[in-house]
Amino acid sequence: MKTGIIYISIVASALSIGVAGGIVAKKILGGEETVYVGDANSLEIDMVALNKKYETYSGKTPEKDFSVAELINISFEKYRNCEYSYSFNVGVANTVVSQSVRNFQIRNGNEYFEESISRSSMVKLANRMTQSGKDGNITLYSGSATSDETANYGSSGKEYSQEEYENYLGKTLDAMFIYVISDNTVLDGNVDKTDDGYQIELKLDPELSTYRYKRQMKNISNLDNLPSFDSVKLTYQVDKDLMLKTCHIDETYKATMGMTVTIVNDFNIYYHPNEKMEIPSLNEMLDYSVKGEK
Repeated sequence: MKTGIIYISIVASALSIGVAGGIVAKKILGGEETVYVGDANSLEIDMVALNKKYETYSGKTPEKDFSVAELINISFEKYRNCEYSYSFNVGVANTVVSQSVRNFQIRNGNEYFEESISRSSMVKLANRMTQSGKDGNITLYSGSATSDETANYGSSGKEYSQEEYENYLGKTLDAMFIYVISDNTVLDGNVDKTDDGYQIELKLDPELSTYRYKRQMKNISNLDNLPSFDSVKLTYQVDKDLMLKTCHIDETYKATMGMTVTIVNDFNIYYHPNEKMEIPSLNEMLDYSVKGEK
C-alpha cells in the first residue's frame, strides 16, 4: 500500500509565469473534486506601474503609502535585480513522518543555480538546476539525498527550454519567487516597523496564490493531482530600504499519492543580497548554516 509520504520541493522561489487557459486548482474534500478556473494573468501585480510609483515616491512612510502586496513585490524586485545573491531554506514538512526540506538558490551574474533536498526515513530525493542567462535553457540533475543537506547527483541532466521548465516546475530560475502575491491574492496583511526595517505579514488566498507552486509540487513529487492548500501565511523581514532579509513560511495543504494526507510546512528562508557565492560543481556540498543561521 502506498504510504502517501510526499516529496515537497519549495525551490525557494518565483513570481512570473502565466498559465495558459487560466488557473486550475483541484480541491479534494470528502471525495469530491472542485475545479476553479480563472484568468491567471489577471492575478499578477502590475510591476511596471509599481516600479514607476516607487521610483517617484518621495514620502517617508512606505508602510502607509503602499499596500502590503506592493511592499513585498518591491522587495522581490530589489532582490531579483542584485547581480549577486544567494538564499537558503531550512525547514520541515510534517505529515505521517517529519521530512526535512533544504533549498539553495544562487545568482552569480548571469548564472543561476538551485538545489532542493527532501529527506525522511522513507524519502531521499534531490535535484539541482542550472540556468545560464535570463533566456537560457535550464538543466535539471536528479539525485539521491545522503543526509538532510547533501546528495549524490548523476552526471547527466535533462535540459528544458524556458517554456518547458515553466510548464513543469512553475517558474524559471531567474524568477526566484514561487507565490503569486498581489492585491488579488492577499487576504490579510500587516506591516510593522522594526529597529532596522519592517516586518511584513501576509495571509494569502490558499488556492490563487499557489497556482505555480501546485504545479511544481505535482510534477516533482509525482502526485496524483494538484495539491489543495488550506492556508498560506508568510512573514518577511526587510531592511529600511525594503531589501529582503528573511521569510518564515507556515502553510498547510493536502496532497494525494495513492492516499490523501495533510502536510504542514514550517520553513525559514535566509536572503543574502549583494553577496557573491560561487556556483558549486555537481557534487560539491553547500553550507546550509551560512553565517551561523540554522
